[in-house]
Amino acid sequence: MIEAIATVVATKPGMVSVEYKRSSACGHCQQESTCNISSMAKEEKNNVQVIDVACSLALDVGQQVRIGIPENGLLKGALLVYILPLFFIMAGAAVGQFLAVSGAEWPSVAGAFLGGCIGFSLMRLKSARLTNAEYQPVILGVTIPVISVLQSNCH
Repeated sequence: MIEAIATVVATKPGMVSVEYKRSSACGHCQQESTCNISSMAKEEKNNVQVIDVACSLALDVGQQVRIGIPENGLLKGALLVYILPLFFIMAGAAVGQFLAVSGAEWPSVAGAFLGGCIGFSLMRLKSARLTNAEYQPVILGVTIPVISVLQSNCH
């Protein structure tokens, strides 16, 4: 399970809206000072996401929760979004190259374009059907606020 800490920003019957800060993998290596990717990640201003999560718990606005998504669903989604269109682009280019006469390149380009259109259309159709719980984030639990932990230790 891939987990993140989020803050409840709104509650609705059977659902809560949570806000979490996206983290970047950049900035954790020795090349941080010379890497342009790291500097772009630091300058990114909109790294806060708000998502709706189904919830049966009684939560209040401002409360922190742990949210998670199963790795299996994340991997299947990544395969669907990245690999499926790429496969069809390469297959279309190969078919276009096979059909090309006298070394012309335009059939490969046209085949790649047509394959890309097919791949992205299939990806869009399949992703529209992904309402399975395997792909939805879930609330794993409520975190204990730091203030209440400090107050209980002081008494």
